[in-house]
Amino acid sequence: MAHYKNQSDMFKKRAEQNKKNGDMNYAKSKNAKSKEEEKKYMAQDQHYYKIQKENEEKEKEHRGKNW
Repeated sequence: MAHYKNQSDMFKKRAEQNKKNGDMNYAKSKNAKSKEEEKKYMAQDQHYYKIQKENEEKEKEHRGKNW
């Protein structure tokens, strides 16, 4: 994989991107105009935070491994 130094780096970058997306959806939920819109964004932010945690665990698991 040309974009990443190793597997750990790949999972770390994925976790960072999921955190960014989760934070963005959380902010959108706080500024929502309706309860339905708020629920939609809250569900999305929870999904991204869950995936972030999974990628952080994988990053630790693959630390030091190469392709």
